[in-house]
Amino acid sequence: MTTIMLLTTCGLPKQTLQLIDSRPKEMVELPIEYCNLLPTPTFEKWDKEYESFEKYLTKNILRTQAGLSFTNNGVRIWWCNPSARTHVQIDTSTMINDSKLVIGNWRIVCNRAIVYEDSASYTDKKIYRNAKTIFNDKGDDLFLSITADKFKLYLKKNGNNNFKSIGNKKYHIESKRYLMLYKYTLADAGISFVGIDKEGRLIVNQFNVLERRAPDKYAVYRATMRQFVFKRI
Repeated sequence: MTTIMLLTTCGLPKQTLQLIDSRPKEMVELPIEYCNLLPTPTFEKWDKEYESFEKYLTKNILRTQAGLSFTNNGVRIWWCNPSARTHVQIDTSTMINDSKLVIGNWRIVCNRAIVYEDSASYTDKKIYRNAKTIFNDKGDDLFLSITADKFKLYLKKNGNNNFKSIGNKKYHIESKRYLMLYKYTLADAGISFVGIDKEGRLIVNQFNVLERRAPDKYAVYRATMRQFVFKRI
């Protein structure tokens, strides 16, 4: 389920392998809402808090957010992958004020997928919230190398001896919180949220979003997050 990069075939340099082998892999357990913000689940506050993050959506980001919109049996559906417009937002305390802070070598400490769902019922004017972990990989090893212009990701499958490259792309950090990975131009970039937590760990959250609205009845906001948390080595 490692999906954030384009597959390639190269391995890690010997010197880097020696560095990794000298330090055992460590995985951490994190709260289900770790470094994420969600709207207050009330009719009075939800929309206002959701819309407060629109200010970070630049033209570069919006060009990647076409999504797919259609109606099925009177229910309006919007789907977008990867999405920067989601009711789950990375905490503003993790903002990257200097892009040089991400440069370096990083190793995975948390690799999981979580579904966050908010359902609004218009009949009783209540919002119901659910979150569940659907994937938590503690076996595979991921190594991330970030230079001034390249984002390179390597994977060693559980039980294998060798790392293989699964991505080599250019990157750009937009609004101090969006990671844009691209091959040629920003217009074709894939979007993730990116941040650094108070322990200095690098967070990369990628979302697909499905919204369903039945006018005057209900609205459902479902965001599926792939989360990669790395520790600097």
